[in-house]
Amino acid sequence: MPESDVNAILDRFESSVKNHGGEITLKDPWGTKKLAYEIRKQTTGDYYLYRFKGDNTLVQEADRDYRLDDRVLRHLIVIDEEWDERNRVALAKRAEQRSRSEGASDGR
Repeated sequence: MPESDVNAILDRFESSVKNHGGEITLKDPWGTKKLAYEIRKQTTGDYYLYRFKGDNTLVQEADRDYRLDDRVLRHLIVIDEEWDERNRVALAKRAEQRSRSEGASDGR
């Protein structure tokens, strides 16, 4: 798919999030990957990870838009209400391990 089409799909999603009062907290392009199986005679696809906050109408509209767009082979929307807490705990654990390893390398 031409890059202009990909950008149009992504821009439409981003504007939809903003129009619904949502917020994009992470935008991570994963690049072109080989598909696990052929879909509509395609063997590769461009992967994008978006983490966003928004209400249920935003999720429903995004899901509907992606289902109706023939250029999108697959999409997945996951609702994770506990992510903030798990992320906070994981970051605290990593910081603690980092400080321990730095302390060990200082000869303490």
